[in-house]
Amino acid sequence: MKIKLLTTIIAGVLLAGCGGGNDNSVDGGGDKDKKTTPVLAFDGAINGMVASYTCADGTSGTTTTKTDGYGLVTVVSDTFADKPESCSVVLSVPTGGEAFDMSNRKNMQKVVYTIPKGLLKVGQDVAATPFTTLIEKTMAETKDDIITATNSVFSSLGFGSSLTEDQKLGLLTTPAATLETLSPELKKSVAATTVVLSDVLVSQKENKTVTVAEMAAVTETIAADIIVKNPDYPKSNGETIVIDVSGVLADEETFNEAVNGDVPKAVSDIITNPPTIPDADIPDPENPPVDPTPEPTPPPTGGTGGSGDGGGNGN
Repeated sequence: MKIKLLTTIIAGVLLAGCGGGNDNSVDGGGDKDKKTTPVLAFDGAINGMVASYTCADGTSGTTTTKTDGYGLVTVVSDTFADKPESCSVVLSVPTGGEAFDMSNRKNMQKVVYTIPKGLLKVGQDVAATPFTTLIEKTMAETKDDIITATNSVFSSLGFGSSLTEDQKLGLLTTPAATLETLSPELKKSVAATTVVLSDVLVSQKENKTVTVAEMAAVTETIAADIIVKNPDYPKSNGETIVIDVSGVLADEETFNEAVNGDVPKAVSDIITNPPTIPDADIPDPENPPVDPTPEPTPPPTGGTGGSGDGGGNGN
């Protein structure tokens, strides 16, 4: 993990709860006196997503600024800062927009990550990841509480006993920093699982009948095979591996084969010799592919009946 990236993320987190912060990502009003909270989109850091939040008291909003090159976007809301446990969050890409994984320039245009109500706490970092998304889906499916759902998700993905409670929390709040604390083998496994789960979520976005257990089974099977076929993951010959199996997993037969514990040929073909990207082509977080600032507001077209002399009074 680059020191510069960690430093920027930590600096962004320090903004949480502070009034009068940067509000160029205004939610429903952008009042400079409101408190600000940074939200991270992570699979690696994802550039190009907006954050929408809904709180129990009816407060809601969507940022106009997108996640920057460090995956961060700022929510401007007192309720979100003071009572985050009452809020849920959706990170998505605006219609017609683009998004990229800053660690490998992977196209993340179809990604949607969620954070369920109850996961956030005051003073705790906010991150939307494939793990938080599967926890939200688990709670919706089983009606489990947040603790039960969290433990269920990590167990279903094969990390029930290999991760401590602090490490599980870290992967839900400070994923980049937490990955760096894991053993090399566990780090590879968690990284591969994160990438595959993101692709599984994309591939099944429109499938209303797929279960959490099925998505977890597919993820665990494919992630394990990625490590077998690419023992230096996420690197290969000094370059960064780019895995994208979302397209092939959208095929029902292929997905169901993976549910049963087999790696489908279409998936195996991708992960046996995956594409790579040299370090020189990895995006610079200071100059990300997607401009995080809001689109400029078009100027008014003007009324009718004027003479065109600028007076607007019929002269």
